[in-house]
Amino acid sequence: MQKWFGATFPVFCILLLLWIEQSVDVSYGVKTAAKVILFLGIPFMFFRSTKFIFLRFKKTDRKSIRHAFILGISVMATIIGAFLFFQDLIDITSLRDDLLQSGITPAVFPFIALYILLGNSIIEEFFFRGLLPHLFGRGAMRFILPPFFFAIYHIAIFLPWFTLPILLLAVGGLWTGGLIFQIANEKSHTILPSWIIHMFADLGILLIGVYIIYFY
Repeated sequence: MQKWFGATFPVFCILLLLWIEQSVDVSYGVKTAAKVILFLGIPFMFFRSTKFIFLRFKKTDRKSIRHAFILGISVMATIIGAFLFFQDLIDITSLRDDLLQSGITPAVFPFIALYILLGNSIIEEFFFRGLLPHLFGRGAMRFILPPFFFAIYHIAIFLPWFTLPILLLAVGGLWTGGLIFQIANEKSHTILPSWIIHMFADLGILLIGVYIIYFY
C-alpha cells in the first residue's frame, strides 16, 4: 500500500500542479494552497500514524549539519554561476513577465521570497525527502523515484522559460540535487540536512530573482 501510494500519488500531484501552473489563470496564492493540500494535507491525513520520524530534528548529528552548510553554500554558488553562464540562452523577459502575471510583483516579492525560503522548502523536503523515501523503505527505489519526481515536478515551473536543452539540463541537475539531498539525510534519518541545503539553493535562486525583478 505504501509503495503503491509513493509511486502513484506523486504522479497525480505533478500532473495536477502542472495543469494549475500552465493551464489555469490563478494567483500564486492559489497555487501555493494546492501544493500545501497535496504535499502536506493529504499525507498527514493518510500517514499520521507513522509519526513522521524524519521530522525529529533533534536526532540530527552535528557532522551532518556541518556538511549540509558546506554543501549548501556550494550549491548556491553553482546555481548563481550557472545562471550567469547560461543567461544569454534564457528568455529573461518572458520569465519576468510570467512572474508578474502570477502576482509576484516588486512589492510582494520580499514576502514570497520569505515563504519560499522557509515555507516552500520544508514542504518539498517533507514530501520528496521525508515521506516518499519513508514509503519506499530501505530499497534502492528510495534513491531513484523521489529525486526523479522532484525533478519532474519542477518542469511545471521551468517549462515556459527555457529552451529544451537548458530545460533537460535543469531537470538533470534537479535529479542529481535531489539524490544528493537524500544521501545527506541518510546518517541522521531526518530531513534537516537536506532542508539546510535546499534553503541555500533557494537563496541562490532568490538572489537571481532579485536581479530579474528589480534590476533587469
